[in-house]
Amino acid sequence: MSVKKIKRSKTQTITEQVYKQLEQMIVFCEIEPGSVLTEKEICDMLGAGRTPVREALLLLSKRFLINFSKLGIMIPEMNSSIQLQLLEMRRPILKTCVECAIKRLTQVDKDNIAELLDSVDDLTEPEFLNWLEKRQEVLSKASKNFFIYEELRNVQGLSRRFWYYYSKKEDNIVVRDLHKKILKAVYDENEDDAVKYVDEIIDYIENFVKKNSI
Repeated sequence: MSVKKIKRSKTQTITEQVYKQLEQMIVFCEIEPGSVLTEKEICDMLGAGRTPVREALLLLSKRFLINFSKLGIMIPEMNSSIQLQLLEMRRPILKTCVECAIKRLTQVDKDNIAELLDSVDDLTEPEFLNWLEKRQEVLSKASKNFFIYEELRNVQGLSRRFWYYYSKKEDNIVVRDLHKKILKAVYDENEDDAVKYVDEIIDYIENFVKKNSI
């Protein structure tokens, strides 16, 4: 398990650092699904105090990456049923997101999309999953709708974890290409193509989840 001790930073609070470190460890399964940790174990592991750890854990709970129980801090098992429920929600929200982004696109948004498109091809799998987080932020902010941004952000960690745990090289090739097509369609302000590629990627991921059902 790769653990970096938390240090004071000029750009991030201790809570933000604790959150990001734990999120990465959970998404990339450095903390095994099904694990149970105590608050003290997390504090000792990261070298952080109880207050920032508690604040980070509350945010991770809101984003479904941990559960609180009498036993301690529980890391959820992989659950295909939950993933399918998430996809039911993601399809209409992501469609609305790209539609709103195209209607409200600014030059800054287009520059951010172009930067994403320029950087995606040479990424490793973990780097690509982090790229997806950035892509979600860029598209959601381009929609100029706070609620779209919040809803998609709240489930992306759980979705990325399932993908990282089960995906194979061929899955990553297909999905990476579809993410690029969605971004290019938004950049070109082509709503029909953007919505079509959203359906294609959600269909692919639904089949992927069903194939990896437990």
